[in-house]
Formats: sequence, C-alpha cells, structure tokens
Amino acid sequence: SGSLVHSEIRPGEVESTLHAYQAEHGIDLLVMGAYGHSRIRQFLIGSTTTTMLRTSTVPLLLLR
Repeated sequence: SGSLVHSEIRPGEVESTLHAYQAEHGIDLLVMGAYGHSRIRQFLIGSTTTTMLRTSTVPLLLLR
C-alpha cells in the first residue's frame, strides 16, 4: 500500500514523548486506539487519549 511503518521504544512520559517524536519526524497525523474506562479510574488516573486530545498540535484519528 506504500505505507512505511516504523516502531521505537522510548523512555519517559507517554504524552511528552509522543509530542517530541511527532515534532522530530514531521508527523502530521497521530493515530491512537481509544477505549472506555470507568469514570472513577479516569478521574483518579486520567487518560493518555484525553491528554493528547487537549494538547496535540496535529489532528488525531481515534480508533475504537
């Protein structure tokens, strides 16, 4: 299909690491999986997806 896939493991907080990787590689679309958590868990722990929605400078495609 002409798509190049690359994977990498990096240490650090998920959100800031994703933002740094996106900026370093000129990525213009982030694709993330999204699934529901209980409201209590989300309140206490938060959600990577929610944080990325709030802070991303590029469009997000969420898959459920």
